[in-house]
Amino acid sequence: MSDPQKLRRHIIQDLFYAGWFPSILLIGILVSALSIVYVTHLTRAKVAAYDQLLMERANLEVEGRNQILEEYALSEHTRIEELSKTELGMTRPDTEREIVVSQP
Repeated sequence: MSDPQKLRRHIIQDLFYAGWFPSILLIGILVSALSIVYVTHLTRAKVAAYDQLLMERANLEVEGRNQILEEYALSEHTRIEELSKTELGMTRPDTEREIVVSQP
């Protein structure tokens, strides 16, 4: 056998017989490192999705408040009209009794 073949054979024997424990540790370290990268990626994706949901929730809360304000504004006119009809006996004028006032 030539020297390169002997060297190759000797390296393979060392890996399988004498270096099995460091080889297993190396494989374990690589698997651990890859799993950390994968879990970090998943965590960042979940945090981004959570932030998106928080922004959507804030937008919906603002929209809900605006809806409540609009409801109050619309109901206030109806309430005043109802009070004027019941307590003061006021009615809306019909078109024949309407007077339009304009400034010159």
